Order: sequence, then structure tokens, then C-alpha cells
Amino acid sequence: MMKRARVTQDGDMNDEARRRMMMVWNALQGALSILGESSMQAVVHHLVRRGISMNNVDLKELEHVLYSLFGDGASVIMREIYKRLDEEERIEQDASVKSAIRLNR
Repeated sequence: MMKRARVTQDGDMNDEARRRMMMVWNALQGALSILGESSMQAVVHHLVRRGISMNNVDLKELEHVLYSLFGDGASVIMREIYKRLDEEERIEQDASVKSAIRLNR
């Protein structure tokens, strides 16, 4: 499960938080692509107007806004987002394991 992005005391996000936010945004873009380009752009516009953007995305807030827009249909989009995030994390874990094996040789 994705961890919430941490913001430092001075308000700057660390690299890990930025990376995770990009992962969520990319998963969102991929999930919305099932709607087609023009519909995807309309949803992204709606999300941005509600304060959700590439630089400011939180899964719980995103889910809330999607449910306000799509009702129960948001569950289809959220399921696709979580599927994409799980795949991305699995790929990263595999890469980390392969890197560790190479270092131990």
C-alpha cells in the first residue's frame, strides 16, 4: 500500500515523497485512459479545480473527489489505480532485489 507523502518542516517534499506522488499521478492517468482522451482531460480538469494535481495528490482525497464525480463508478477507477500502483511497487522491488544480488556477487 502506498505511504502518504511526507513533507519536511520547511514545507518541501523529499525525493521519496515526490516519487510516490508521481507514481500515484501516473497510475491515475493510466486508470483514466480507459475513459478516452477527452473524458480523461475533463476529469483531470475537474481534479485540478479541486486541488488535486501532479504536485499535490493524496489517495484518500483523490478517492473522495472521484466518488463525488462518479458515485459508485469511482470504485472501478480506484481499483485500476491500486492495481497499477501494486504493479509499479512490484517492479521496483524486483529491481532492488536484482541490484542487491549483483552487489553480493
